[in-house]
Amino acid sequence: MPVIGVPHDHVRIRRSGVIGRRLIVEVNDVVEVDGIRCTSLLRTWAELAETLPVPHLTAVSDFLIARRMTLATRGQLEQTHRRFLGGRGSKARRLAIDLANEGSESPRESELRVLLVMAGLPEPECNVEIYDGPRFVARVDLLYRDKRTVLEYDGDHHRDPQQWSRDQRRRAELESLGYRYTSVTARDFDDPSALLARVRRFLARPANHA
Repeated sequence: MPVIGVPHDHVRIRRSGVIGRRLIVEVNDVVEVDGIRCTSLLRTWAELAETLPVPHLTAVSDFLIARRMTLATRGQLEQTHRRFLGGRGSKARRLAIDLANEGSESPRESELRVLLVMAGLPEPECNVEIYDGPRFVARVDLLYRDKRTVLEYDGDHHRDPQQWSRDQRRRAELESLGYRYTSVTARDFDDPSALLARVRRFLARPANHA
């Protein structure tokens, strides 16, 4: 549902299908996109903390600070957080900054990582390149290096027959090198307790070494 903000001294918009907000804004809080005045990325991130759960807000934070296309720095997130400290969403923003990772490359990957950490599991490495000597084998979404365990989020594009075939060859290569491999899909997020139990079982076993 779209959110329409007005200056704090104006009457909040009340209309079906929209959420009206009265906002105290500074000059840098407003940008123009395709002729429409919008809140800036950082101000929008601060506002999202009031409604988004921590895994989703962390995914937004990851997107903003991502190494491959940096839109904001972690320092800018910290500065924005301090500006709104004590207001609604402060706890979520604090957690999202602490959990944010510049190496994340997809929202579901971010949500999976946060789910693991908030459940008390160690934080996996993001988007790690794996080699067999000098030969490149794969770039994996999440890796528990000491346990040689790979977690991959498989979105809908992995249903494509050619992609599925590539995935199976890649998995076979990793398993031949002693890595354990588990795929995660959108359905796993419907029952996170089962997903977490599966990961815990993997991590409880001694690591395989090729």
